[in-house]
Amino acid sequence: MKEDEYIVPNGPFSRKKIELASTTGIDKFEKIAEDFMRRVFDLGVNDYLITDESSLWDFTPAADLSDVHRKIRQEFGLDPSDLNSTRMIEIFGKLQDQRDQGPR
Repeated sequence: MKEDEYIVPNGPFSRKKIELASTTGIDKFEKIAEDFMRRVFDLGVNDYLITDESSLWDFTPAADLSDVHRKIRQEFGLDPSDLNSTRMIEIFGKLQDQRDQGPR
């Protein structure tokens, strides 16, 4: 068994294999992720897990993302609806691009 796999020992999912998605891409955005999660979701560093497949939907119980999008626009000046994706890695990449461009 690989390090990123886990076999559920008992219960309704007994003997099912769980495999954690990669974090190779998201690891490049560690500081942006920390800042984003604190400012948008009020979560500390050890309060969440983000993988390359993580989405905004993973962090909100709401039926839509309008409040989350508003918070992202307010905090970062980025409209995530322009990205055509709710994946965190895409949002963090766009935020990195903004930082690389610097103030206008």
